[in-house]
Amino acid sequence: MASGLSGSTIKSWFQYRCERKTRYETMDPAELAAVPVAKDNRENRWAILGVDFEERVVQRLSQEKVVLRPPKGDKEGLREGLAAEFLRGRGNADYAAQLKLKPRLRPAWLGNNLELRRSFADLVCRTTVRGKANFRIIDVKATRSARAFHKMQVAFYALLLDAVINENAIVGEIDPEGEIWRIPDDGDAEGDRWQVESFAIEPYKRLVREFCANTLSEIASKPVRPGQDETFFHVYFKCEQCAYLPHCIQAVDRDRPAYLRDVSAVPGLSHEAKRTLISMGGKTVAQLAEMGAGIGRMDGAGWSLSRRAETLIARAQAMRDDKVAPGSESHTFLMPPRTDAALYLAADQDPVDDGLVTLGYLYVRGDITRQLIKVLPTADRKAEANALVEIFSQLISDLREIDAHNASLPGGPSNPASIFSHIFVYEAAEGVGLQNAVKRHLDDPRVRHGLLDMVRLFPPDEIVPEPEFRGMQHLPATALRSVIEQLFALPVTVSYDLRQVSDALQRNGFIGNAYSPNDLFHRPFSSLLSIDVSRALREGRPGCPTIDQIESDVAARLQATHAAAEWLRSEHRRRIQAGERAMLRLNKQPFRMQATFDPLAVADLDMLRAFELLENRSGLLETMIKLAQPTRVRREAGRAIGPMRLLNVYKYARSVVIFLSAPPDALDDEIAAGAFGLILSNGEPEYVLEPRMWPQISCELLDPKPNDTTNLRRVRVFRPNFESAVFQEMMRRIGEEGWFLDRSFVDLNTAKADNFISFLAQSGAA
Repeated sequence: MASGLSGSTIKSWFQYRCERKTRYETMDPAELAAVPVAKDNRENRWAILGVDFEERVVQRLSQEKVVLRPPKGDKEGLREGLAAEFLRGRGNADYAAQLKLKPRLRPAWLGNNLELRRSFADLVCRTTVRGKANFRIIDVKATRSARAFHKMQVAFYALLLDAVINENAIVGEIDPEGEIWRIPDDGDAEGDRWQVESFAIEPYKRLVREFCANTLSEIASKPVRPGQDETFFHVYFKCEQCAYLPHCIQAVDRDRPAYLRDVSAVPGLSHEAKRTLISMGGKTVAQLAEMGAGIGRMDGAGWSLSRRAETLIARAQAMRDDKVAPGSESHTFLMPPRTDAALYLAADQDPVDDGLVTLGYLYVRGDITRQLIKVLPTADRKAEANALVEIFSQLISDLREIDAHNASLPGGPSNPASIFSHIFVYEAAEGVGLQNAVKRHLDDPRVRHGLLDMVRLFPPDEIVPEPEFRGMQHLPATALRSVIEQLFALPVTVSYDLRQVSDALQRNGFIGNAYSPNDLFHRPFSSLLSIDVSRALREGRPGCPTIDQIESDVAARLQATHAAAEWLRSEHRRRIQAGERAMLRLNKQPFRMQATFDPLAVADLDMLRAFELLENRSGLLETMIKLAQPTRVRREAGRAIGPMRLLNVYKYARSVVIFLSAPPDALDDEIAAGAFGLILSNGEPEYVLEPRMWPQISCELLDPKPNDTTNLRRVRVFRPNFESAVFQEMMRRIGEEGWFLDRSFVDLNTAKADNFISFLAQSGAA
């Protein structure tokens, strides 16, 4: 039986690049049932949203333009007679909705083992250009960003319509531009307004033709029958929305023995790394666990496997043994060893409304525990602002209490009664969601007034004379997932799923209670609130979790995050008592509030300054977190070059050029000649995590000369910097071996923007 192809399959391939999903989508349901292939036939929430949004958009369009539409509820598309009249330029319609695109003849770009299924273009716009009918393909998407895979689907429809036009001798042509009509930036999926994103369609048509003629034909030829399935697959977080996940996830189930468990169960493994491992005989978790780190140096290992072989093997061994094992790093600079007062935040985002659904806060200081959770059953922006203000007001109040205590102690930070505080989230995405929520409400005076307190989540620069943040190594917040990933190999499929991580810690006896959600909140790859729950809540669907149930779920996540943080601190203490190296090495001071920087005034220009300030802080925090990672991790990610050997130093009138020999794997780094913000050091925290030193160790990577060897790096340093006490001490300490080139944070805009805003303010006052 020939395989069938539709527009949704084209979109699916370019979105997920999953061979198995594509093969299954081309098969007849009876064939799948015979294998059998388990499939979730429930209607996807995204699909429902898309259909509803499209219906409202087309309904509004029909009030402004003449639109040919199929009868309501008709799933057969626009009637053929109306479609033919529209394509031949007859009638006064501007648009045709649900135009069926199925040429009678096989297009030349379609493989012989493939057949076309019915495909429907959401909208086709008809205009007249140079006396000929012009057809523009439009796809309506309930999304906030038109992605490449959306455009591929439009290109596929354009190819089909082109074939229909040619075989029916219709005088007309396909418009060189396609359009995606999406949710407006200032709107939501519940409305009927749309925002147009136009794009040149020809490059996408070329890619679709090549895929259909070559890759798809090969995929369609893969045998899938009872007892035999030769399709390649890889189970990871993007599979959550796939209807075939119930079938594929069986291969990575935790109850499956390691010698039968598919290797894609190992977290951090990429598609290409899995292909390589299979070719080396590493199809299962157990087989990978038995391999040596040398697999990363084998021919054809690929970038991902060569960089992460040691980490992947450690994780496979942890899964095989069902034990929490040491990771590839023995210490981290992302978390302090002492936290007397821990402040935990949790946040869930609705991707459709692009806003918070929940916001939770837990304060723990000895026997004192305070908890505040807000659930937002609507997309109302005012309600979101109220929740932000309420949660952050409590957080700031707790910090002020700590500040008052520390201020009252004699002896300053050295007093043993001082309180050390730190803010935690489990997943970095929660911090990003909070940051974006703050940015959405900078027009709210309450948020603007409290912004400088909220900005304490992000490291400020020299204009904030605060002991807590003067040394930039004192990061104010930690994403626990990053710490756990760095220090340990866990028997979990994904480390950003708090459910799996806390369960593994509980099974190994490290924490008392794990996060164990009920069926309403259970997700295979994440513990954040699913779109099914958030949409059910906001649409008031029967059977959706109650607000009390959602609050309980957020509270359970906060408690599990606290348990994980407590375990990390206890493990750090255990290692110290055993005479081992310190595990948690972020150097914090007792918390003190910054008291000399006045809150921003409530004015439009101050709102602009607030935006700039927030962008600056978040950018610096992101850089600091990356620099806090070990040199090995930075090097493997291509963000650092080293360790390098000092070859020679050439002094000129204004600068010094240093010749360094880089290791062979530096050929894959992402640092190019002329890059901004480069710093030269030994890669250790005392330099890379101290932004006040960055100007003194800054440098420029020069373009190579024609006769330079591939490992030679020419680095230019401003002569006063080179002759400074800081640089000379660094030269003495490092010597010839162990030099690293890192990328620091450079913000060229904030100072200029702040000066310009100040100028405007002064001009207005005058």
